[in-house]
Amino acid sequence: MAGTATFAEIIDGDVFKYYAGCEWKKSSSGKSVPIINPTTGKTHFKVQACTQEEVDWIIESAKTAQKSWAKTPLWKRAELLHKAAAILKEHKAPIAECLVKEIAKPAKDAVKEVVRSGDLVSYCAEEGVRILGEGKFLVSDSFPGNERTKYCLTSKIPLGVVLAIPPFNYPVNLAVSKIGPALIAGNSLVLKPPTQGAVAALHMVHCFHLAGFPKGVISCVTGKGSEIGDFLTMHPGVNCISFTGGDTGIAISKKAGMIPLQMELGGKDACIVLEDADLDLAAANIVKGGFSYSGQRCTAVKVVLVMESVEWLRKSILKLQN
Repeated sequence: MAGTATFAEIIDGDVFKYYAGCEWKKSSSGKSVPIINPTTGKTHFKVQACTQEEVDWIIESAKTAQKSWAKTPLWKRAELLHKAAAILKEHKAPIAECLVKEIAKPAKDAVKEVVRSGDLVSYCAEEGVRILGEGKFLVSDSFPGNERTKYCLTSKIPLGVVLAIPPFNYPVNLAVSKIGPALIAGNSLVLKPPTQGAVAALHMVHCFHLAGFPKGVISCVTGKGSEIGDFLTMHPGVNCISFTGGDTGIAISKKAGMIPLQMELGGKDACIVLEDADLDLAAANIVKGGFSYSGQRCTAVKVVLVMESVEWLRKSILKLQN
């Protein structure tokens, strides 16, 4: 059944549905959130404006699903992730098209993001089997006061329900970088995509749906951060928050209490040019590193440190910019 489904099932009229319980749903709010095409300044897509009651239901469903998912054999979890990765690559064209229209990502870069995302999901599956399949013996005389008369075997267990919040600039790649590790480890996952990038994320989640993941293991909730953002991050049913973004991460960390957090809040990336460097090559790559994708990458070059020829390098960069 799932294998014959199409992307058409995820949209109602001109509004994309949210995903929960292995079903595509319309919000009871009757409202939608517009997604503006940056190149036209006009509304290109619309997504559901989910309510707090719907968020409650999604998290409860994720909590229930996680218990049985954690008992699913590791090889089976990896198998489903590999299947999702393959489907994701098969659907690279429509997902990349969404990235172009939602966040104005160059077409070639958009396709690369989707393909790379598929590779990352497969990588998580492989590494998950390797890492989670291992246990470690601890002997009791590892710390003072004990004799070597007992042994302890340690193993990794899932946290529970993981809330994943990726940024607008890589709404697919930085979503699967959270989804893959969480699912292979036996967690269930609730994805709150950015508004700009939400449709590409929904298409990506649909690939996991087609792969046949169990009900409630993965969900995708859309809506305004001002209405459901704090409700999600402060929800008692969430056991871990993985966030990539900017200053919002500081606010989340203050509100999340003792919930484990995984935060990536940007970078201050320096390019160091040594005295013996090829200055033409350095200048060209500094411009590329700083201004490709309009600099909308946490790894974009932001600072240039040089040992000599400062004035020459500055002129070279200005020449390339023009």
